[in-house]
Amino acid sequence: MTSDFRYHVASLAAVFLALGIGILIGTAFVGSTVVNRQTVMMNKLSANYAELRKETHEREQTELTLQGAVPLLVKDALDHQRVLVVQTGVGREAADETQKALELAGATVTREALSDNDWQVLVRTGGLPKLVVLAGGESEELAQSRDLPFVKALHQTGVRVVAVELYETKVTLVPDWSKEADATVDCINRATGWLALVVALNGENGSFGLKADSKTPPLDALTRATPSPAPTPTPEP
Repeated sequence: MTSDFRYHVASLAAVFLALGIGILIGTAFVGSTVVNRQTVMMNKLSANYAELRKETHEREQTELTLQGAVPLLVKDALDHQRVLVVQTGVGREAADETQKALELAGATVTREALSDNDWQVLVRTGGLPKLVVLAGGESEELAQSRDLPFVKALHQTGVRVVAVELYETKVTLVPDWSKEADATVDCINRATGWLALVVALNGENGSFGLKADSKTPPLDALTRATPSPAPTPTPEP
């Protein structure tokens, strides 16, 4: 969940260590003026490092707080709804996070693993639930040759499809998936992604998440009252 933040902090720590060693060695070979400049530079970097650690801690605490609030926000939002989670390739973590979010909302979850050639069999089998989540993603090439035809085929059977990926994925497939999927979520392993998935399955279209060009899930979609049926007109006497 916070591995990207911690990676940057660890990288900076390695830089400081290298600078410290450099200053110790440099003292023996260069004048004090050069060493003083290096010391000033290291002090500035150290201050930036301390600020980054503070920001990282704050982000982690905010994420934990949001995760604690999600169960209350999505409770019963997908109550008794059947949802199929289709794991693509190596997307097991994305599928696990998807299942977690769905179960918090009360959905009944089933899972399938999708290889390159079996999506047609899955569609032809029939009996699919009306809500499907495509979780994981492998490459832009497979997104075009496999994922999009799969989503298109699902739409032809009246299925609503949401495609999701991890926040830390190296290459985002949202631009590809958004061509066919009803909605996409680019941070399914974050609290925002859990909320976005439930909102999307409840009928909101678009690209949701934390990355560029994504939008925040509208939380009011979870609390909108179901419209009351129109009253039956009273026949005139």
